[in-house]
Amino acid sequence: MIHHHPHESTLAEFVSGTLDEGRSLVVATHVAMCPACRRFVAALGHVGGQWLEQASPAAMSEGARAKTLSCLGDIGADTEPPRTQDPLSRYRLGPWRWVGPGIHRRAVDVPSNDGTRVFFLKAAPGMTMPGHRHVGTELTLVLTGAFAHQGGRYAAGDFDDADDSDLHDPVVEAGEECVCLVAMQGHLRLNSLLGRLIEPFVRL
Repeated sequence: MIHHHPHESTLAEFVSGTLDEGRSLVVATHVAMCPACRRFVAALGHVGGQWLEQASPAAMSEGARAKTLSCLGDIGADTEPPRTQDPLSRYRLGPWRWVGPGIHRRAVDVPSNDGTRVFFLKAAPGMTMPGHRHVGTELTLVLTGAFAHQGGRYAAGDFDDADDSDLHDPVVEAGEECVCLVAMQGHLRLNSLLGRLIEPFVRL
């Protein structure tokens, strides 16, 4: 069961083509895993694709997902659009590289003109990640394992849609390493004194 999804405004930008390629890749990978978001994306494309391509980005109203689905004829809550092939299959992957104790990173070769970096992040079971804020946006999709922070528990398929207003102090669940797909703009701002001292040397 997937409990956390991209913001509705993020999905609207994804459908309208206004997300950069890196963030679109992470959203597309989630959509391929999530029947609810496939329905919502199909609904947006069905009722407003042309309008979304021409309109300026705007905040989605509360309950937009339910209202959009209720307007559909053939595409409804009980109809699941087909799952697409793995969006990651067309991208070259780099080797796993050590970032810090229990943490490894693997780059995904995605062209970017706005500083978005896409990578896999792997953390050891039971590990407490450094507390941090986001300077920019960070989209995180859990592929295996699970972690928890102030926003709740995130397991396989769950999506963490974060920006510079979010404070995170994630803890990886015991028993299985946690592997995530991440699209990051900007960088992490580590909260502790030690974190700030090593920050220049540990860039995700």
